[in-house]
Amino acid sequence: MILALLCCAPLAAQDAAETDDDLKQRIQRLETELANLRDRVEERERASLDEELRSRTLAQVYGDIGLRYHMLFEGQTETFNRPEFRLHVGVFGTAFNQDQQRLRYDVRFTTSVLDPAGKPAPTLHWLPFPGYGVSTGVSFDRFLIDYSLDRTLELTMGRFPSPWTGTELLFDRDYHFQGLAESVRFDRFLPEAVSRILPRIQAVAVQGYLAQNNIGLPAPTAESQPIYLGAQFRMDVAPFERPALTPEGQIAPEINSEFELRVVLGIHWFDGEEGISSNLGVGYLDSTTNVLGDDGLVQSEFLIGEVYTELILLRTRRARVTAWFHGLFNFHAEPQHEGGGEKNEQAFDAGISWGMERFEQRWDFNFSFRYFYVEADAVIPEFNSEVLNTNIKGYEFALAVRLLPTLTAFGEFTISERENHNLNGFGKPKFNDPLTAKGQSLRMRLGIYLDF
Repeated sequence: MILALLCCAPLAAQDAAETDDDLKQRIQRLETELANLRDRVEERERASLDEELRSRTLAQVYGDIGLRYHMLFEGQTETFNRPEFRLHVGVFGTAFNQDQQRLRYDVRFTTSVLDPAGKPAPTLHWLPFPGYGVSTGVSFDRFLIDYSLDRTLELTMGRFPSPWTGTELLFDRDYHFQGLAESVRFDRFLPEAVSRILPRIQAVAVQGYLAQNNIGLPAPTAESQPIYLGAQFRMDVAPFERPALTPEGQIAPEINSEFELRVVLGIHWFDGEEGISSNLGVGYLDSTTNVLGDDGLVQSEFLIGEVYTELILLRTRRARVTAWFHGLFNFHAEPQHEGGGEKNEQAFDAGISWGMERFEQRWDFNFSFRYFYVEADAVIPEFNSEVLNTNIKGYEFALAVRLLPTLTAFGEFTISERENHNLNGFGKPKFNDPLTAKGQSLRMRLGIYLDF
């Protein structure tokens, strides 16, 4: 018996030592996890404090610097192959924020571009690298005052970015309206449980003046002033959202629906295209892609109906899957030839993307594919995407990746051709080979941009 006890004693001591070691390791793990949790809480508190201070700051500088390589081949012939740069620098601030009212301002200048005819192109900010001693064009593209009441009513005055929901089929994201904008969020009036299923019900309107490069109104020789009126109604639906209650009886903030549908209906009216085409450039092309009448002016007027639908999957994840369709129809388009024929009044952009909606962390990404079809008189070419204009169809792949907290790399690959080969547009026939590459173009853009 004594011998057995002597043999078991070292084993018991070893088990006790192992138990102590396990306990120490578990305590160390808990201390490490607690330290990590404390760091995350402190980081979140600092971010919240920074956001609060930023909202109360009278002036804050922001902007971005972009560098890219831009290649365009039309009909298998090199049109240009060059490095380009872009600069945005702005100042914004909150002048008043009290009693559910907020008054902000925003002023920004950017690199400005002239088209081949020497006219300013308001949708282009990328410039080829200038030679030594050559001046670079800079202009103010944003100066606005914004008033918000209870996050429900918003009024904007000045020159402001496009408030529209949708793609760049109608207005390029670089384009800024000059005039007034109003927005009302009706979902703010719904019970909280219902507003989770209908997260947005919004009406937006814009009244603007389009020939922005002139000081004052355009020359009185124009038949009508370049006036724009537009409106959109937007409704977001998350049908599988099932709000849960906390133990205190309040609605939990966690979103649980993986599906959301967005529907937008819009109407856009333009007048005075002759005033626009006489003093605004069309970007990379030498002349307008709209159909011209015998007088050399754009043949069609513009009353454009719009529908935009967007389906979001994996809504609770940071990397979402989004599919969209954006369709336009110009009700005032005229036949291309007198007495009948094609009216060139339709356009659409359809695509799918996978990735983050906003880049917030390193290695955030977004990959997309889209197909577009834009007839010549569907929209005014001075205002939509630099790649599109009108009289074009094709597809595009795009990828953007956040390499550093403020540095993003991107690549875009576009293949297109003229929708109507008899009208102006991207894609020139290869010399002495009009049947092989008529109206085709290949465009590649690779670059980086730095936010600050």
